[in-house]
Amino acid sequence: MDVKGAVLQSLPKFVQKRFGDEGRASWMARLSPEARELFSGPILASVVYPIIPFMAEPTVVMCDCFFSGDMKGAWEAGRFSAREALSGVYRMFVIMGSPHTILKKGATAMAQLYQPSAITYVPGEGNRGVLRITLFPEPHRALDARFGGFVEESLVICGCKNPIVSLGNMMSQGHPHSEYHITWG
Repeated sequence: MDVKGAVLQSLPKFVQKRFGDEGRASWMARLSPEARELFSGPILASVVYPIIPFMAEPTVVMCDCFFSGDMKGAWEAGRFSAREALSGVYRMFVIMGSPHTILKKGATAMAQLYQPSAITYVPGEGNRGVLRITLFPEPHRALDARFGGFVEESLVICGCKNPIVSLGNMMSQGHPHSEYHITWG
C-alpha cells in the first residue's frame, strides 16, 4: 500500500516544530536507514511511497521518542497535517463548506492519497456522521490515530465547536472495516 508524498511531508515538519532541532535529530537517528534517507531530503508531493516503512513506522518512532509510546502523538501529528494541508486557498473551501460536505469531500480526497483505499462518509442526523474505511490493505494503529487527528482538526478549521472523533471498529484490530464516529456542536 502506498501514500502520496504530500501526506508524508508534514511528519518531519511536525517533529521539527514541536521538538526543535534536537528532537528532530533524535527522531531521525532512530528511523530505519531508508526512512532517514527519505526524510533527509525533499519529499515530492506527487510521488507515492510505501506506507508502512515511510509513514506508520516513523510515526511509531516519533510516539516512542516523545509520547512514551502513546498514539496521542500520532493524533497530534494528524491534527498538524490537517493545518498544513488545509491552509491557503484550501482553507477557504473548508471554511465555506458545511461539516457534512467537508467530510464527504475529504473522504474522496483521502482515498486518492492512500492507494489503494476506499473511504466513505455516512452522514447521520444533525451534527454527526461516520467515516468508514472498507479497503486499506495495510492497516496500522498509528495510521488510525493520525487519520482521526486529521479529521478532528479539519472540523475545527471548518468552524465546528467541540468536534469529537472516536475510533470504533478498526481494521488494525482485525475488523473488516474501520469506523470513525464523529460529532460536533
